[in-house]
Amino acid sequence: MSGSVRFSSGDVVVRFLVDTLPSRDAAGQRLKESYASYAAGQFTKVDMPALGSESQAFQGPLAEGEGVGIVLRSGTVVASVTSEGGPVDVARTRRLAVMLVKRIEQAQSGKTPDAGLGVG
Repeated sequence: MSGSVRFSSGDVVVRFLVDTLPSRDAAGQRLKESYASYAAGQFTKVDMPALGSESQAFQGPLAEGEGVGIVLRSGTVVASVTSEGGPVDVARTRRLAVMLVKRIEQAQSGKTPDAGLGVG
């Protein structure tokens, strides 16, 4: 099962994609495919602490302009967050990805996902 959502405000566009896989192995393979799609383009890796079970951030040209993409796996879920169209803001994109990981982990624990951006 997968889903995506797009939010925009002015020139800035943020996208969330969540893909639920039947096993950790399948999720790991999907993550590798996602990494490869960024590596095949004009993207550079961005160093940042891991999110979820594993993750990688990239910076480069996206549909709405220069942006940041963070691809991650948390258990059997592969997700990505991209932000583009405004000034490149790795920290903002990471905050959104942290929120998404928390919501994924809440759902995996049988809780209602309610994590937000918090303060800072």
